[in-house]
Amino acid sequence: MGNTDFDCLRDGYRMPAEWEPQAATWLGWPVYTNREELWGTHYQQVCENFALLAKTIATYQRCIVTAYTPLAETARRLCGPTVTVVSMAVEDNWVRDCGPIMLVNEDRVSQMAAAFRFNAWGEKYRPYDGCAQLCDDLAALAQIPLVRSDMVLEGGSFYVDGQGTLLTTESCLLHPNRNPGMTKKDIEAELTRMLGVRKIIWLPGYPPEVETNGHVDGIASFTAPGKILFNLPEPDMGEYYRGMLENRRALELALDARGRSFEILDLPVPRNAQNYGSSRYCDIYSNYILVNGAVISTAFNVPQDDLARSVFARAFPDRAVELLPIDKISLGGGAVHCSTQQHPMLGNRLQVCHLA
Repeated sequence: MGNTDFDCLRDGYRMPAEWEPQAATWLGWPVYTNREELWGTHYQQVCENFALLAKTIATYQRCIVTAYTPLAETARRLCGPTVTVVSMAVEDNWVRDCGPIMLVNEDRVSQMAAAFRFNAWGEKYRPYDGCAQLCDDLAALAQIPLVRSDMVLEGGSFYVDGQGTLLTTESCLLHPNRNPGMTKKDIEAELTRMLGVRKIIWLPGYPPEVETNGHVDGIASFTAPGKILFNLPEPDMGEYYRGMLENRRALELALDARGRSFEILDLPVPRNAQNYGSSRYCDIYSNYILVNGAVISTAFNVPQDDLARSVFARAFPDRAVELLPIDKISLGGGAVHCSTQQHPMLGNRLQVCHLA
């Protein structure tokens, strides 16, 4: 059952923005069994890509890999000594979507883990029992109290600016495969209660995207208060371009929780990226992460890589830009952001936890 007595704002908690100081990055590890259709014959290369991502994160801050128990030793071997690998029941790598969301309380210098229900993106994959218990497992490992919601919500379906604004999509959160018994108003109330936001901006999303039904982390993200990084295809990309243009227009009309309109910076979309025959291939730069001192995304070995680097450098002038050759991760229908979850610095207890 959900913790109906919890109210994020009333109790002094909020979800920090991703550019705020971080204690660590949680990173999932890919599983082949029951996910064969995702990775196919590329699984070994996928694991090597995840290991490169983990080692790169670890050059900037602590990286903790959550590995399905039978795969933990392999993950340790590939990731090396700079990365912490923990053995878990989770049978997938998309920790952003099934793991907890870390809240902070500035007054108490403490953290709370917000746990939403996970149903594998509308019952698309099975089994997912280990994924569904990841919130409990990570909260216990990190020694953080957990507050629970009965609403289905994936972490990749929204962004926050840390100042009261939440960005999400109608195509995902209002899809009948998530919360058919909840109205838009109900969903807004639960997001406000659990995440400490005051203003929710709804984008149309992108219904043709079948894996997540149009998660916002494939469309737009906050880069700073009042600033948006936007995934914009070229006009000859047909339905994809038209769909993204609708989202951009919605942003142009929106105001954040403090009444600001948005400064929008456009990211390119890679052209003719090698998709290895996958219909779910996630060929976007906008599924990136921030770590202390860097922004990390995927290089697709196409001309747009250079333009993407320059756009990231404009969006994050005080961070190194790391575009990594990890495009095999995209075979799973997601990328760097989907596979990770940031752990805020304020109030964290990871330094006193035994992680093994």
